[in-house]
Amino acid sequence: MSKITLDVQKEYNCDVLVCGGGVSGFASAVSSARNGAKTILIENGGFLGGTATKGLVGPFMTCYDSKGKERIIKGLYFELEDRLVQAGGGISPEQCPGGNSYSGYRTKGHYGVMPFDTETAKIVFEQMCLEAGVQLLYHTTIIGCEKQGDKITCVYAADRNDIIKINGKMFIDTTGSASLANKAGAETMRGNDDGMLQTASLFFKITGVEKGTLDGYMSKNPEMRERFFMDVIEQGQKDGTFPCGTRKLRIYENPDGTWTVNMAQIDGQLNELDGEEITKGEISQRIQMGKIIEFLKSNIPGLSHIRLVTSASDIGLRESRRLVGKHILTLSDIENCTKFPDRIAVCANSIDIHQKNNVNYITHTGENYYIPLSCLISKNVSNLLTAGKSLSADKYAFGAVRVMPPCIAMGEAAGITAALASQSGISADEVPYEKVQEILIKNGGIID
Repeated sequence: MSKITLDVQKEYNCDVLVCGGGVSGFASAVSSARNGAKTILIENGGFLGGTATKGLVGPFMTCYDSKGKERIIKGLYFELEDRLVQAGGGISPEQCPGGNSYSGYRTKGHYGVMPFDTETAKIVFEQMCLEAGVQLLYHTTIIGCEKQGDKITCVYAADRNDIIKINGKMFIDTTGSASLANKAGAETMRGNDDGMLQTASLFFKITGVEKGTLDGYMSKNPEMRERFFMDVIEQGQKDGTFPCGTRKLRIYENPDGTWTVNMAQIDGQLNELDGEEITKGEISQRIQMGKIIEFLKSNIPGLSHIRLVTSASDIGLRESRRLVGKHILTLSDIENCTKFPDRIAVCANSIDIHQKNNVNYITHTGENYYIPLSCLISKNVSNLLTAGKSLSADKYAFGAVRVMPPCIAMGEAAGITAALASQSGISADEVPYEKVQEILIKNGGIID
């Protein structure tokens, strides 16, 4: 096979390059630029938001403590909430106390969720980046990088016409699959001890829900099996009318009156890094989606007249490669509420691991727990950070903090750290965590 030589047509220079425009990439880029770094964000799609927009995943899960009493995730996430509400595309968590249609009729772990409109979110993410001075490059995909010693010096990417070289001082991998980390030779991990990943799902939106009928049923059926039609779904699995291993009704009302459905699922293992497998998976999910809609119409009160509005453009991948950082966040850290000196976020999200026939859901009812900065810093590439789903965590801790509000909090901290490092000419782990914490607190963030 002949060797291909890359001919660079465009070249950019920046202090901080953020790779991946999901919620953690958005937060990283805004935070980096606001702290004085020349920041570029590259995204292989045509808009920001990742799972929140391309994946139609909603609502934002809770930003409250386990009792639903106090907000513990604020900072940039709180600002995002406010911008969405002001734009008419979001409902404040204070109006979503749990148990209603906006929380999927759930209570534990669902106090203070935030429903949002996908199209409004695309615009708000984008405008916040532009206002901060972030340079956005859409339709741009990482294809490689160069290193000197333990540092990345540049990233190579491709748009629809050209090969691009982007020189930088600091790099943040928010691809959701540790793609840059992998190309840079950073140590990574994937799945649990036996390599198993959480199941993948295709979210979709419906309209035509008779809300009064569904609300009435829920008010009369507080028990879980009846409330979420578990017996009905299990019977459908037995007789072949329900096409996958999902065991509960999972629908959420959106601000525009549509409803998000999170019930399609690939029960087998999917290699999320292989384009051929992803293609087959997405095709199968769209077929499955139609069968689920027909099942809901025939079996669930208030859903007999529903119709499809849209499906996610990207399948929802709950898990992929993760960076191995200076610290690996563990189940023990969560259970013991380890108060790391370098903590950058406080969380109380439940452990939520989706498997073939069930969700391993462990409601967090104890004290709040913490995410340390050290699980966002590469163990062996000195100018590489991550945020969001590529954080350094074991499968249990990952199952707790992979939802969007903690991912945004991680992105905010990663952006600050990268900006400070680029300005001082030091590595990520040399940035004083106290300075990062000081800026987070000034911005309204909570670390205690």
